[in-house]
Amino acid sequence: MEQLEGDNTCMAALSLEDRVVVAQDQPFEMDTHQHQHQCAGGGGADEVVGTTTTKKKKQKKKKKAAATKLGLLSDGDSAAGVQLLLPSQKLVEKNFPWTAVIRPRRGRCAIATRAIKAGEVVIAEQAVAFVPRSQDHTAVCHACCKDLGHNSVSFECPVCKHVVYCQECQAKALDKHSSWCAVSQQLNEIAKKSDCDEDLLRFVLALALRQPSRSEHSKKASEDGEDKSVGTVKEGVLYPTFQDALGLQTHQDKVSAAWKASVKKGCSLLLSTYESSLGNAGGANQHKETSLHSSVEELQILAMLVNTNAHGMGAQGLHNTDVALGIFPFVSMLNHSCWPNCCFASEGSVMYVRATQDIAKDSELCVSYINLYEPRGVRKQNLADTKHFDCSCPRCSEPLISSIDRFLEGCLCTVRGCSGVLLKSSSLHAKNVKSEDNSLSSWECDLCSHVVDPHAPGPLFPGKTLTLDNKPWELVPAAENSFAAAMGVYRERRFKDARVLLERFLADFSGKLHPLHVLLFDALTPLMNCCRAMGDAAEGSRFCHIILDCLEKVMPGLSLELANFYFCLGEMYSERAEARSTSQVLAKRYRKQAQETFQRVRAIRETCLGKANLPPY
Repeated sequence: MEQLEGDNTCMAALSLEDRVVVAQDQPFEMDTHQHQHQCAGGGGADEVVGTTTTKKKKQKKKKKAAATKLGLLSDGDSAAGVQLLLPSQKLVEKNFPWTAVIRPRRGRCAIATRAIKAGEVVIAEQAVAFVPRSQDHTAVCHACCKDLGHNSVSFECPVCKHVVYCQECQAKALDKHSSWCAVSQQLNEIAKKSDCDEDLLRFVLALALRQPSRSEHSKKASEDGEDKSVGTVKEGVLYPTFQDALGLQTHQDKVSAAWKASVKKGCSLLLSTYESSLGNAGGANQHKETSLHSSVEELQILAMLVNTNAHGMGAQGLHNTDVALGIFPFVSMLNHSCWPNCCFASEGSVMYVRATQDIAKDSELCVSYINLYEPRGVRKQNLADTKHFDCSCPRCSEPLISSIDRFLEGCLCTVRGCSGVLLKSSSLHAKNVKSEDNSLSSWECDLCSHVVDPHAPGPLFPGKTLTLDNKPWELVPAAENSFAAAMGVYRERRFKDARVLLERFLADFSGKLHPLHVLLFDALTPLMNCCRAMGDAAEGSRFCHIILDCLEKVMPGLSLELANFYFCLGEMYSERAEARSTSQVLAKRYRKQAQETFQRVRAIRETCLGKANLPPY
């Protein structure tokens, strides 16, 4: 499978509330609810095949025509490796320290044109379009993405009661919103009828409204002779064009048929509802001025473009959750790596990408699209399912037997005197075994090569009674079940009971799973939160230290996630310093430790965000 790593959704740093839950919720793969389709009967087999083939050819021609009209590459061109640079690429090269090149199996890559220092801005880009997530639609202004805090003055549309604007934007934005307010009211119902994601439909509408008509585009170009497909740079920020967005990959050939069917229905209902609302408003001239200039097929292509390229936007505080989604064509040029050298964060509707380490000239600039504290197989499967490529970054390419990745899924070897880890033989030797067949795999030690086979005839250890420790194929599921039970209680906010269960989980499986195992790591953040909720800063800080130790071993480099855990540690040092039971000597020590820890937070945030401050709540 050709690896086209560019133009994919990037992920924000994880929240401290619940690493496991957030990690599952983060990816923006706007898949509709999967449902089965039954083919209608009638006709012989030959007749059905012939009809289906003819219909598919017509649909393919229709989509190719829509893609051509929009200015997108067809699937055939993409598969053949015909990828063009975006219209504003030369402008980017003049203002930022990288260029785009096209490499086999990797597609477009961002390559440093000079040495880049840690903390330096790699790209600052205004969103071509963005939409707040439905569950957070009151958190930011729908026109500028400004954070609407508790003290901010905001204005909600009194009709659709969905869009919200800040004081500065409300007059102009509400006037523009009036043309699609009626559609906004019905998008939730359209999403339900079509089994399509509401945020995806809102994004498609936002992009379609930005699309200039052909006559409008030609008129503007002829008036001043400038190429309107090229963006501008103002005060160090790139303002890309709609044509830049259309140059991104859509991976049309890799999207499921069920998803396409739902999106087609949703786009059809969206377009008919929009046209109907314009008709009800009256006036042919008004209809002409506010037309979407798009067919159903073109809206479908925009939906695939959004699904492949949308980036999370939002809070830079302690919980780093996405509150909006935006299209940033040149941020999308940065490929994924499980060892990234850049990170991204938004301020309002502008996305900033900064280097997290010194980067040499001619090196590729990479960010991360996913949670990186996961076993290799989980990461690769996630990227294959949602981003449509097989990750071959340095971390994923290193043999598992020498990679730190083996510790994230390994059980400790039970052979006396051996300090190795037992791994599934299929993983250790990089065999492509489906997840459902993993129970058939034997387990092998990375050091002593001892093999444990669940299907071997006779006793595995002659003269010795088998325990859970000797059966990793049972040990891991037992750990997963124990952890799931504890997390169920934690999500109910029963922190006292959850703490007991999480501590029992660690006691039962530490010494059996490797200390860096993902299950043990995933238990630490909720356990730290339970301790803090119960006022036990001493134990909370102990678990936070373990978290930081794991992160720095598995994911060397700077990240906002790392800064947030250091911030929690600093807070707990401060809490211990202010506790009545703390002696003056200890209080002085804790205050010093808190100051040193907060200084570490500021240093990381200055590199990642350009701000040497502490995260807001």
